[in-house]
Amino acid sequence: MKYIYIYPVDNYDRNTDTEIIIRLWQEDKAQRYTPEEFAALINDEMFDEANNWVRVIDENEGSFEVSSVHREDLEYIGYDVKQVDDGTMQTLASKLGDDYCEQLFWGSLSIIADGLGIPKKGDDEEDEDDEDDEDDDND
Repeated sequence: MKYIYIYPVDNYDRNTDTEIIIRLWQEDKAQRYTPEEFAALINDEMFDEANNWVRVIDENEGSFEVSSVHREDLEYIGYDVKQVDDGTMQTLASKLGDDYCEQLFWGSLSIIADGLGIPKKGDDEEDEDDEDDEDDDND
C-alpha cells in the first residue's frame, strides 16, 4: 500500500532515505497518511507545506500479491454475505493470510520455486565444486 509521509524541512532534506523517513514515523517524528487522509488534510487546509516535505512510499515495493478474498468467494461456498461489512472481510482476509503462511506458504514456495528452476544460494558453488572434481578425475 502507498502511504504519504510528512517530515520536517528543518532537520531533513528532500531526498532523505526512505528507511530514515519510516524510522522517523515509528519514532513519532513524522506523520503517515493514506492518500485519502492526506487529501482531506489538504482540502481542510491543515497541511503546513512550508515546513514539511512530502514523500509517497510504497510499503509493498518488491512484494507481489498471492491471493485475495471477495464476498463472491463466500457466496460460492454457500454463505449469505448480505450483511458482511468491510471490517469483517478485512478480518477474514487477515486470518486467511495468517493461516496460509502458517500451513502452506513456505512448503509451497519451495516446491514451486524448485519447479520453476530458481537456483538456491550456494548452488553455483556446488556446480563449481563438481567441475573441479571432474578436472581432478581427468588428471
